[in-house]
Amino acid sequence: MVKEFKIQIPQDIVRNPDINSKSFVLLAKLIQQYNSQPEYTKSLTFTFKSYTKFMNFVDISNKNTFKKSLDDLIEKGLVTNEIKSLPRNGQLTITLCSDVIPELNKGQMFTQLESGVLNMSVIEEIGHVGVRILYYIKSWINYQKVGKDHCYASVERMAKDINLAEKTFIKYIKILEELKFIKVKRFDIRNENFKVDKNGNESLLLDRWNNHYFIKHDNIKKFNDKSNKLLV
Repeated sequence: MVKEFKIQIPQDIVRNPDINSKSFVLLAKLIQQYNSQPEYTKSLTFTFKSYTKFMNFVDISNKNTFKKSLDDLIEKGLVTNEIKSLPRNGQLTITLCSDVIPELNKGQMFTQLESGVLNMSVIEEIGHVGVRILYYIKSWINYQKVGKDHCYASVERMAKDINLAEKTFIKYIKILEELKFIKVKRFDIRNENFKVDKNGNESLLLDRWNNHYFIKHDNIKKFNDKSNKLLV
């Protein structure tokens, strides 16, 4: 089986509350576009022949919204060329900051997920927020280490890190659960054990922030495979 290409994003961007979910997904798609170039001609500067078609793949239909997200990336130095206005002829040139490319920024921690997470069908189904949450959960996971196959951060911490209201975060967690893109192992503190310290005082023994979040990579792939069959 051929391994699916992974799109890597700097961890400090994944967890940056000053970058909203639309801008985050736009950046991820731009990084994906960079990686789609032939290896021998790969450049930080590339041109879309039709940026309106690209907008569809990012699931942004409004040009003003697209420009606003683009401006956000430019303001933060993640896109480095100035774009005063969107061109009329459909061609749009982008220059990415080298900091967002793993091979050009060896000292940075990156979070990677299969490129299928950025498929249009997935973005349409779970929204920009859902994609952001998947990357955020993955930023806590290291499959090379025992016991690090899940995210164990609190809802409060996670929502704060990506600048979401806790209710909104929980809403999207439920969407991801219903699609079986993630599995959440919940802990009922009423059934937790208690520990006794050396002075005989009893205290609740919590399992690191209670809930554990696992990404179900195979189910995301199955969703994409099914969506692709429907398009044929």
